[in-house]
Amino acid sequence: MDQLKHISCGIKGLDTILGGIMSPSTILIAGSAGVGKTIMSLQMLSNASKNGEKALYIPITTENPEKLKLYNSTLDFYEDSFEVHPINRQLAEKDPLTTLIEIGNIIESTKPDRLVIDPITPLGYGFIEQEKRRFFYTLDSMLQERNMITFLVGELQKSEIHNSVVSHLSDGIVYLTREDRNTRADHRLEFIKMRGIDPGKRSEITSHKYLYNINSSGFTVYPHLRPVKEINLDDTRVEIGVPGLDSMFEGGLYRYNSLLVAGVPGTGKKLFGLQFILQGLDNNEAAMIITFEDTPHQMILDSRRIGWNLEKYIDNGLLHFICTNPNQLYPAEHADRIKEITELNDIKRVFFDGTNHMEISIPDILELRGYIYSITSYLKSKNITSLFTTDIAPSECPGNEKIDISSIMDSVLILHNSKARDRRYMCVTKSRGAKHKRSIKEYAITESGIKLRTDTLI
Repeated sequence: MDQLKHISCGIKGLDTILGGIMSPSTILIAGSAGVGKTIMSLQMLSNASKNGEKALYIPITTENPEKLKLYNSTLDFYEDSFEVHPINRQLAEKDPLTTLIEIGNIIESTKPDRLVIDPITPLGYGFIEQEKRRFFYTLDSMLQERNMITFLVGELQKSEIHNSVVSHLSDGIVYLTREDRNTRADHRLEFIKMRGIDPGKRSEITSHKYLYNINSSGFTVYPHLRPVKEINLDDTRVEIGVPGLDSMFEGGLYRYNSLLVAGVPGTGKKLFGLQFILQGLDNNEAAMIITFEDTPHQMILDSRRIGWNLEKYIDNGLLHFICTNPNQLYPAEHADRIKEITELNDIKRVFFDGTNHMEISIPDILELRGYIYSITSYLKSKNITSLFTTDIAPSECPGNEKIDISSIMDSVLILHNSKARDRRYMCVTKSRGAKHKRSIKEYAITESGIKLRTDTLI
C-alpha cells in the first residue's frame, strides 16, 4: 500500500460532504432497526460493482438466501453482480470462532475491493467482554491484511457506540437515526468519527447532522445548502417588471437582491411575482418559479388570461418550476432541488411563492427562518435576483406590519387593501444598501397586470 486513496462512496450527496471515502479503511455504520443501514450498504456495493470494483456482501441473517435475494431485487438500484455469502445468524451467535474462520475463507477466496458485513453485532454475542474484544481484534487483523474498504453494520444506539470495541477499531463511524416530527419522520446522519478527511473540513463535517431519505430508488444524503465560497456580488440594477416601481428603489433592485412582497390574500402577490419573472424572461434570463399552491398548468392558464405566454419560455428551456405539496415537502430535498435546477440552468431570477406555506412542513419558526435564510444566502452568492411572497395580517396602514422573515430579506414591499377607499396601495419599508422612497403609491390589478399611479399619494 503506497498511499490512501479517495474512493466514491456510491451514495448521492455523501461524496459532496466527505469528498469520497478513504481506501483502505474500516467504517462502522450504526443505528437502530429501520433507519436504512442495509439499504445504504447495498447501494454502496451496487455502485461499486457497476464501477468495476469487486464487491462482497456478507449478511448475518436468518433469512433464506432466495428470499433475501427477492427482497434486495425490489430496490431499483440493486446490482446483483456482486458476491453475496450469507452466514446463519443463529450459528454465528453460538459458534463465533467458526464464523470468524468462515468469514476469513470467504474474503480470501473472493478478494474484494469493498466488503460489507451486516450486521456485525451478533458476532461474539455469547462472549464475556474480554473474549469479545479479543475476537474483534482478530477480525480487525484479518481485515487489515487486505487493501480494501470495509463497512461493518452495527445494530447500536448512539449511547452504545463508544462502549463497543468495534468503534475503537473503525476509521470512521456513521450514525443513522430517525426522529419523529409531528406528521413526518426525519432521518438524520452524523459522522461521529472520520479519519482521513480534510483537516479544514473535519470540524464542520463532524459537528453537523445531515438529513437523508430512503426509498426504493436508494439512499440520498442532503448536504447543507451554503453560499458559494468566492462571492463577487454584481451590483448592477435590474428592472422589477412593474412599471413605475423601479423608481421607488432608486433605479431597480441590485442583481443579487432578495425582495419580499407581503400582503393579505387578494393583494396581487402572485401576479407581482409573475411580472417579475416575465421581465427577466423577456430579457432572455433563465428563471425558476417555486410554488406550493399551483401547478405549472394552472399558472400557464392564469397567465394566458392576461395575455402572457409562459409556454414558449418553458418550451425553450428558460422557465423552470418546482411545485410541491407542503404536506409532503421534505425541506432538505426541496433545497437540494432548488440548487440542482439553479446550477444546471444558470438561473437568473427566482420567484418563491408563499413562504407561509412552509410553516406546514417546518412548524418551528426558528427552523423556518433558518431554511429561508439558507435559500436567500445561496441565491445571493450566485448573483440571482429573487422575489419571495408571504401572507400577513391586515393592517390599518401599510408599513406598520410585523413580518418575521423581513430581517432576512434585502428589500421589503408591502401591498395593502384599503377598505375605506376600496383601493390598493404599496410602500417600500426596506432596501438594504440603497436609498428607497418611503412614499405610499396606489396601484391597480388590471387585465394586463399590476400598474402603478404615477403620482405620490402621501
